[in-house]
Amino acid sequence: MDRRLFLAAAAAAALVSFGAAAQTDWPTKPVSMVVPYPPGGVNDAVARVYAEHLSKELGKAVIVDNRAGAATTVASNYVAKAPPDGYTIYAGGTSLVINPTLVGNTQYDPHKSFELVSLMSFTPFILHVNNDFPAKNMAELIALVKANPNKFNIASSGIGATNHLAAEQFKARAGLKLVHVPYKGGAQAGQDVAAGNAQMMFSATLEAIPFLQAGRTRAIAISSAKRSPTFPDIPTITESAGLPDFNVIFWQGMVVPAGTPKPIIDKLQKALAKVAADPEVIERFKKQGVEIRSSTPAEFADFYNKEEKTWVTLIKEQNIKAE
Repeated sequence: MDRRLFLAAAAAAALVSFGAAAQTDWPTKPVSMVVPYPPGGVNDAVARVYAEHLSKELGKAVIVDNRAGAATTVASNYVAKAPPDGYTIYAGGTSLVINPTLVGNTQYDPHKSFELVSLMSFTPFILHVNNDFPAKNMAELIALVKANPNKFNIASSGIGATNHLAAEQFKARAGLKLVHVPYKGGAQAGQDVAAGNAQMMFSATLEAIPFLQAGRTRAIAISSAKRSPTFPDIPTITESAGLPDFNVIFWQGMVVPAGTPKPIIDKLQKALAKVAADPEVIERFKKQGVEIRSSTPAEFADFYNKEEKTWVTLIKEQNIKAE
């Protein structure tokens, strides 16, 4: 063989070998876990526990990087442009498949910009009402709202937020006319429901619990397909409203920039699965109605595609526009 060709081939082989070794050794430095919300919410709380445990599993610090803004598109765009080397991972959520249709000018493609690693958590919503609201159960609520179209308000944490889409799905399927009132965050919206400035809202379990425990609001139904073991006495919307297969949850999943090597994705997925199987982690969030879980990339992809179809269809049919 020509000496130059031999040297070139040897160099290429060494480079491939080095790249494979680098992937196997990953991580060799701290990993940044981007969270698209400010500290304090359910997404941030779950991400921080995962980061803490992943640090132990991976042997390097996993540092939470809160990049809130523009209904999560700031974080999503940032991760989509990050180097695909495993050192930027993303605790994304439902908005990944919502925003390209709702906002329309995202710099990322929900299918081409990311590699899916694993689901992380499911959080259902509790439909709760102000204590002065006359209806005590779902049948009474539906009858009252139908008899008084556009008289009652339903709050949300913002246009396009999952609890807003839950409300729109509920309104459309139950044939209700409610006035949607968007707020800048679930905490403020919940306070206004408790104060009677809005009559009802879908709140993530983590955010609804303080109001319910303090007796400031009353639970009507939960948005998951099955009753929550944390709230066994709260009926599902499917059973209480007679809406088959109603299942709306806020999901969280780990994604990485497109092009991230498969060995890194596999190692990260296995580490996530270990964290999700930790009884301490499961129990910690079970009390808050949050289901910690993991999945294979293929299982995540199947779920991801179904969620996208559901919400894109709703956004178009109800002509929902971003602010």
